[in-house]
Amino acid sequence: MWDKIVKNLQKYPNAVLTAIDVQGYPYSIRCIPTLDAHNQLLLLELFPAAPLQSGPASLLCHRHDEQLWNLESFLLKGQLVQDEQKWRFRPEQLIPGTPGTGLAGLVASGKWLIASRRSAQR
Repeated sequence: MWDKIVKNLQKYPNAVLTAIDVQGYPYSIRCIPTLDAHNQLLLLELFPAAPLQSGPASLLCHRHDEQLWNLESFLLKGQLVQDEQKWRFRPEQLIPGTPGTGLAGLVASGKWLIASRRSAQR
């Protein structure tokens, strides 16, 4: 999974972190993830006063053009941890998102539609 994270993260200059705030509510904030290959985790550059707490979190990486077309994305689920005043994200699952446009996007969208219909029938 780590190799896929490294490959995909290169395409995105920032991401949206969603975690639990100090009052127990979901909180989303834009951040800049940096790879820590040695520990296989992401170092997060966050607004210093972000009211977050350690625990389950997700990191959404996405991009699109000015008209909100040509969307590409992927999502990481994992654990947010703070130590020594630094936030770290330990990924546990990579969820592929929209593949973009062209034939690859059409094929992936078709596979998603078929899988969704089968899941709904079950």
